[in-house]
Amino acid sequence: MFRRLPQYKIHLIDKYPFHTLKTQLHEAAVHKRGVTIDIGRIIRSQRIAFHLGSATAIDLREKTILIGDQPIQFQFLVVALGSQTNFHNITGLEQHALTLQSASDAEKIYQHISVMCAKASSEPDPIARARLLRFAVGGGGLSGIELAGELVDHISQSVSDYHLSANDPEVIVVEAENDILPASGTELREQVKRRLIEKGVRLLPRTRVVEVSSAGVTLSTGEVLRAGTLIWTGGIRVADVAKESGFSIGQSGRIVVNEYLQSATQPSVYAIGDNALAINPETGNPVPAAAQFALQQGRLVADNIHSAVLGKPQRRYVPKVWGEVVSLGRHLAVAWVALPILRKLAFVGFIASLLKAAIAEKHIILLKKESRNWISY
Repeated sequence: MFRRLPQYKIHLIDKYPFHTLKTQLHEAAVHKRGVTIDIGRIIRSQRIAFHLGSATAIDLREKTILIGDQPIQFQFLVVALGSQTNFHNITGLEQHALTLQSASDAEKIYQHISVMCAKASSEPDPIARARLLRFAVGGGGLSGIELAGELVDHISQSVSDYHLSANDPEVIVVEAENDILPASGTELREQVKRRLIEKGVRLLPRTRVVEVSSAGVTLSTGEVLRAGTLIWTGGIRVADVAKESGFSIGQSGRIVVNEYLQSATQPSVYAIGDNALAINPETGNPVPAAAQFALQQGRLVADNIHSAVLGKPQRRYVPKVWGEVVSLGRHLAVAWVALPILRKLAFVGFIASLLKAAIAEKHIILLKKESRNWISY
């Protein structure tokens, strides 16, 4: 939309030279599939200047963003810092847990699972072997649940490769809320629970991780999980630079925005995605940190900045829920989609997994469209 306004230049800043498909990280962690696309391929047909680095400070008064020691002036700024893992000050958690926030995290998990199975194959002590093959997932939100479902399939294959018993591995999900998938509807949640239990996943709702050490994972119930692996997906927080730069900050460190997704502190600055505390005007509740909402916010903010440049009114943000898909492993998913006539149409099994794949492919197609690059990424 800025192609006809050559006097404006768009700058893109990122600490990585690639775009990560974060909704597919759980698959990368168990299937070693590629989940990154070079940013250069996305922007090569666009008038966009790319800066490799992290924003270390944002001066809202002077309208300057600092990348390392390089200042860049801006007229409009979109803050899309994403999120970081929130360890909630739990003793030993950061030191002993794996996380799933990046492609490198997924690679570590993939390698770690193979190492645990390899070690277990030569461990004569059944108690020690059980510990090596016990995998705990901290956090029963979408990321944790999808990872748990994929873990079962990958671990089953790994124990078969190393001639271990299929009954040895154990996958456990620990969730502090009353149930898993607390942001999802009851029907979808119950379907997911049933499918996970059928796959042998042990679910521990209303249970918090209170301490982690080399000896195991101590739970709020007093139980100590003698698990060789803990993968933490139990919360996110926004980078400290947002608070340090003087933004109005809400829960989880997210930037408070108005109905146009403008920062409450500076109207020429917008925030989208995980780091934005956007409010659904229909419910009064914060919009969940989910990909479908981040994409909607990105499109709206681009339109609103274009409107601001042309002196036109901006549009309010009203999130649209198109549906929800929870993948639970190979050829298995639970989903629902919103249709114009029916309120909801539910899918379970292979059809739902195809829907998940189609959503991922649509995102890549949109990137190709914007970059005018239809050659495979």
